[in-house]
Amino acid sequence: MSIKLPTVSVCCITYNHEAYLAQAIESVLMQQTDFDVEMVIGEDCSPDNSRAIAQEYERRYPGRVRVLAHTQNLGIMRNLMATHAACQGEFIAYLEGDDYWIDSTKLQRQIDALRANPDCAFCFHDANVVFENQQDRAPTVFSAQATHALPSPSESAPPVRFTQLDLARVGWVVPSASMVFRACSLPQQLPEWFSGVYSGDYTLHLLSTRWGPALYLPRVMSYYRLHAQSISNVAAHSAFQFERRIYEGRMFQQHVFEPKNRKYADIFLAQQYGYYASYLGEQGKRKQQLSCLVKSMLYGLQRIPVYLERRLPRFFAVN
Repeated sequence: MSIKLPTVSVCCITYNHEAYLAQAIESVLMQQTDFDVEMVIGEDCSPDNSRAIAQEYERRYPGRVRVLAHTQNLGIMRNLMATHAACQGEFIAYLEGDDYWIDSTKLQRQIDALRANPDCAFCFHDANVVFENQQDRAPTVFSAQATHALPSPSESAPPVRFTQLDLARVGWVVPSASMVFRACSLPQQLPEWFSGVYSGDYTLHLLSTRWGPALYLPRVMSYYRLHAQSISNVAAHSAFQFERRIYEGRMFQQHVFEPKNRKYADIFLAQQYGYYASYLGEQGKRKQQLSCLVKSMLYGLQRIPVYLERRLPRFFAVN
C-alpha cells in the first residue's frame, strides 16, 4: 500500500522560541488549501520549553505536525539541513520558530503561482518587519527596505521574476518566512559545505535559482521578527560573522553561481573582506586588517567590468 505524501512540507527550525513557537505552528495549521500540508519541526535541544510545545502539537495533530527531537544541539545550519532532509513534500515552505504567517491563503496562493509558472524554482512575498528590541522603531514592510529590487505591496500588481543573476546583483531581498521552494530545485541532502555558511536563506535562494527563476508576489503574508535571539542578530558584528561570510563567498564561487555569474562571488568577497578589515581596525589588529584590505582590493577588480557593463549603455544612449 502506497503512502500519500503531502504536497507541501513546512520546514521549521527552532531553538529557544518558547515565546513564539505556538504562534508559528498555529499560523501553519490555519492555512486553507486544497492539498495536504505537513509541518516538520527541527527542535535543537532548547533549554526552554520549546520542545514540549512542539511535541504537544505533534500529539494533537498527528500526521500534520512532526517533531525531530535532536539528541544533541546541532547548531543552526545543521538543524536546517536535517529538517530540510526530513521534508517529504513536492514543495518546501520555510518558517522559523519565531516568525509566523498572517494570511490563511498564503500557501494556496504560492502553490498556485508555482504551478502556473512551472519553470520557476521558488516563490516569495512581502512581509511585515517588527523590531522587538527597538520600541521606538515603527514596524515596516520588508519591501520598504529593499526598494532597489521589490515593488510596494499591491493586490493587483503582477508577480515579478528574479534570476540567479538578479539575486546576485540585488542581494538578500527575500523574507525568510515567505519562501516556498519546488523541492526538486534543491538537493534533499544539502551539501556538507552548507553547514559552514553564514546565511542559509541567501545560499538557498542562489542554489535554487540554478534550476529556474524565483517568483515574487507583492503581497504581505508573514511577520518577520527581529529580536535578541533572532538568527539575524546572533553573530552580528563579530569575527565569526565575517569569517563565515568569507567562507560563504568562496562556496558561492565553487558550488553555487553559474559560470557566467561567478564574478559576483568575487564582488561579494571584496565587500566582505572590506567589512572585516574595518572591524579588525576597530579591534586594533593592524596586520590582519592590512591583509584583508589587500584581498578586498584584489577581489574588487571584478567590479570594474560590472560597472562598465552597467554604465556604458547609458553613456552611449546619451551621446
